[in-house]
Amino acid sequence: MGSVEKKSRTTLSRIFLKYVLVMLGGLMILGTALVMVFHLLVNMNCIYPANYAERSIEAVGDTLKNADTVTEDMIPPLCHYAVFSVNGDLMDGNMPGDTLSIAWNAAVHGTASGKYFYKVIRRQDEYVVLQYSLKPQYRSDYMRAHLADPQTMLTVIAAMGAVLIILLPSIQFGKKMKEKIQSIMYAAEQIKGQNLDYEVSYCGVKEIDDCLLSIDDMRAALKVSLEQQWKTEQDKNRQMSALAHDIKTPLTIVRGNTELLAETELTEEQARYAGYIKNSALQIQNYVQTLIEVTKSMEGDSAKFEIVKIESLLHEIKEQTMGLAEVYHLNIDWNVQSGIPSICLCYEQAIRAVMNIIRNAAEHTPSGGRISVAVRKQNNKLIFIIEDTGSGFTKEALKYGTEQFFMDDTSRTGSGHYGIGLYSAKMIAEKHGGAVELSNSEAAGGARVKISFKC
Repeated sequence: MGSVEKKSRTTLSRIFLKYVLVMLGGLMILGTALVMVFHLLVNMNCIYPANYAERSIEAVGDTLKNADTVTEDMIPPLCHYAVFSVNGDLMDGNMPGDTLSIAWNAAVHGTASGKYFYKVIRRQDEYVVLQYSLKPQYRSDYMRAHLADPQTMLTVIAAMGAVLIILLPSIQFGKKMKEKIQSIMYAAEQIKGQNLDYEVSYCGVKEIDDCLLSIDDMRAALKVSLEQQWKTEQDKNRQMSALAHDIKTPLTIVRGNTELLAETELTEEQARYAGYIKNSALQIQNYVQTLIEVTKSMEGDSAKFEIVKIESLLHEIKEQTMGLAEVYHLNIDWNVQSGIPSICLCYEQAIRAVMNIIRNAAEHTPSGGRISVAVRKQNNKLIFIIEDTGSGFTKEALKYGTEQFFMDDTSRTGSGHYGIGLYSAKMIAEKHGGAVELSNSEAAGGARVKISFKC
């Protein structure tokens, strides 16, 4: 298991409770502050209290009732008034016209509707109706004319403050939880990247730490499982390789004795049987070579990369290519771009990958045919292009030719090598940051294989 950096632990419920308490505390502080500010403004005579008009009306009630004539200067602040005759005629007042009917109804029936309150003072032969509201009001006429009433203003300020009090702790809570969850994200990314030796660091939250512990246990179990699987695969590959090499010895004896037998005097039937044995032995030999190639491609991860001079790499490939040309009676065209620098790769694997492609081309090119090998550097990649004058790839081979154990029945000649050679070359190229591309050559008329290695 990875090393663990221990921290003081808490729980998600505690973090959430702290978040809720911070919001509630902020809301309480906001409410208390607004109430204190309101009372301070009232005490400083900047704002009339909500019942100011009602108290003022009570104070001047007798004056209005006994006065000879009711005038506007007798009306308390924050009030509108209307003077009605007993017949309902408006005699005087400054009350808004749309509320006069409500005021008359209050005078006659004692009931009223709407947002205002009404006080009726009965005088001789007339009614005085005072209209007022139970809301705090600014003492300044200018502020009453241009601003919302204090109650509405305090409500808006309270709403905005509440939004900020909820929003700011929520953002902080989200950031904190994101920081805590980063430990899980980091562990998941490391496992995704196949790094099973990373160091685990607890974040201090019990639930997240428990999750990290489970992930770390899974990582450790996965590492053990992969190591065991890798060892098993290595053992199996070594056994397969050893078996393949062991088979080559008796197979060589069978083939050699068959060739010696063919040199003796045989009947036509015996010669035919000897030919069957020889061809079958050759086919088995190719299958054994295929098995060896597969085991080598599976063991390629242990190969070491090193800086290789291009001249040395190309010299080795050219020597082996010319040897194949002698065996298969082929002509070789060699076209190398000059000035290619050194490259970091696995020397033996790179040679094997290129030679697998050239060998496949040789096996599928008729005697006297031609193979062209072009080498160049393009887009930070070392590229080999091998073309031959053989029959080329079928549509199925173009699609599946680089898959393991693929063999195209329409072009099978007994060697059965196409799939394994190209599969092995593809695996090596991909480990070097390159690829293998199959196509048919319009110029040569046969197959065209492009293999690249990242410089």
